[in-house]
Amino acid sequence: AGTMALRVGVTGRPAPWGQNRVHQRRRDGGSLPMRGSPAAHALASAYEASMLAHPLLTKAATSGVLWTVSDAAAQRLTVSEGAGQELDLGRLLRYAFFGAAVQAPLFDAYYRLQDNLVDTMSVSTAADVGVKLLIDQLIYTPFVYLPLFFGGMAVLESASKGEASLSRAVSEARVKGFGLTATLVANWTYWVPVNVSGDRCCC
Repeated sequence: AGTMALRVGVTGRPAPWGQNRVHQRRRDGGSLPMRGSPAAHALASAYEASMLAHPLLTKAATSGVLWTVSDAAAQRLTVSEGAGQELDLGRLLRYAFFGAAVQAPLFDAYYRLQDNLVDTMSVSTAADVGVKLLIDQLIYTPFVYLPLFFGGMAVLESASKGEASLSRAVSEARVKGFGLTATLVANWTYWVPVNVSGDRCCC
């Protein structure tokens, strides 16, 4: 169960929809509430400054780090359960690359487009959250994101072994990622409440 939870975290979005809105508020002159030590304040301020100056690069670096840490934790958990022997560095690098080079720019473009489309037809905050959730979980995740994730990871794994197996990538995308899959159901149980609560906090 722990491994599945980590894998869901790896294959879901790294932050709720509210992330872009928080930075939009910052651009509009608002300020973010900060708590904790001066060091934490300084780190948060530096991150905000980096987001304003280099938003996509900062998101790519953040996503790459999160994916690396998540997969390292998942692998360690697998080892502790007796299913493996040591950390798979090749896999770790594949996850880091996918998170930074694919996930970050893809999510940046997708959620900007989603916000622009839905917010221009906004009826209420609750309605916006519901519409975005339906688009995200019934269209984008099962028919775009998960197939891309499983197919892309298959391509990277094949390339790391000096192979070029497009047919395997297509098969992985179709069987594990396309439509109603076990991964999608697990994704719903975790990321649906996370995204709803995230939007409520940031609206």
